[in-house]
Amino acid sequence: MQEITLMPGRMHGLARQQSLRGWLAILLLGAGGRLISWAWRVAPAAPRAAERAPTLEFSIETGAEGGRVYADGQLLGTLAGVQRL
Repeated sequence: MQEITLMPGRMHGLARQQSLRGWLAILLLGAGGRLISWAWRVAPAAPRAAERAPTLEFSIETGAEGGRVYADGQLLGTLAGVQRL
C-alpha cells in the first residue's frame, strides 16, 4: 500500500498538468475535510448534568455579633449585626 506523504492544498499543482488520479485525490481530500467539519457542527452535544441549587444555611451563635452563611457546608461569610434571616 502506498503512503501519502503530502496532502495537497487547493492551489497545489494547478500550474502543471496532473493525472486524473491526482485530481481525484485532491478532490477527495478536500471533500473529506469539509465532511469532517460538517460532522462536528451537526453532531449532538453531550447532555449537561442538571446542576442542583446550593443548600443555604444560616447560623447564629449566642453572643455573636453576626450570623454565618453557609452554602453546601462551606462558609461563605458573616453578616454583621444580623440576628436572624
